[in-house]
Parts: sequence; structure tokens; C-alpha cells
Amino acid sequence: MEMNPGNPVTDLHPLACGRTVEDVWDELDSGTPSAHLTDCPHCRTARAGLEQLAEATAFLIDDPVEVPTGLLDRIMTAVRADLNLGRTLPLPAGSAEVELSVSALAAVLRYAVDGVPGIRARQCRIELASPEAVRVTMTVALKFGSGQVTALDQARERVAAALRGQIGYDLDRLDFEVVDVWTDPR
Repeated sequence: MEMNPGNPVTDLHPLACGRTVEDVWDELDSGTPSAHLTDCPHCRTARAGLEQLAEATAFLIDDPVEVPTGLLDRIMTAVRADLNLGRTLPLPAGSAEVELSVSALAAVLRYAVDGVPGIRARQCRIELASPEAVRVTMTVALKFGSGQVTALDQARERVAAALRGQIGYDLDRLDFEVVDVWTDPR
């Protein structure tokens, strides 16, 4: 009996007897191996490999590991370095000097584009055009036959609205570069 009917991974590599490694594993796990598992040379070979794997895994679990001194500090230093804001832009028309991460702004704009059916945002580059406006260049993928021009127009409107409503910038220019087209896999 096959545990995962239609599974493309196990269906591609059955044992010569027609069973899968998962079938052998399930029988070993049950504790009551069948006569086939005991007699079949293919299943016996798979069983031996699985038993070796289980033994090696148990050994790794039981082997205590000494954590090097300062490992946590080194990990946290790397995490903090990754959280660096990178390049920033000053927020427009504010009394206080507040800056916004360009990568955070790009994420907001990609999210706005991804909300339009038939278009997916990829990379986003942002440049300050004036103290109140930005220029955006974004690579996108379009769904074949989804009214690409309409999708691009809607995405442009959503980006302008997100900039104005959530950030306070005007959109000076938005250039889309179509880098991929995908089809619906029906």
C-alpha cells in the first residue's frame, strides 16, 4: 500500500519490487514487518540503509555539543548588522528630522503593486527627485493575458497612493521594467 499516492518525489524512484522507501519505513515504524519486507532483497537493502540512518541520527542526538565561548554574542552582532537600515531618505514636510529606510519604502511599494491582480513586483529602486517627490524604477512580472496595460496602470495608481497616503511623498516618475511573464498552470 502506497502512503503518498500521486507523490511526484516517491513515484519517481520506487524500489524494483514496486514498493517505496516510505513503505519500508512505515513497516519498520509499525514494529511488525511483513513477509515481503523480510524476504524481498530490495526492501532488505532499503531497510538496512534506513536502520543505519536511524542509528546515525540517534548518535547525533545523544552526542552533547560544547557551544563555543562567545557564539551567542557573535550571532547577535551579525543579526544587528543585518538590521542596519541602509540608505535612508528624509521624510517630507516634517518639523522633526525623521528618516525612512529606502528598503522599508521599497517593501511598501512592492506590497502596493502585489495587490493588483496579474502583476508581481520584483526589485524596486528609489531615488529622491526633490524634497517632496521620489523616482521609482521597479521590475515586475506580468500574468499572460491578464490585461497587462490595465494592471500596470492600476499598479502605478497604487504606488502613487501609497507614497502620498502612507509616506507623504509625491511620485515624480515610475518606470516599470517587465522582466518575466507567467501563465496560469491550469
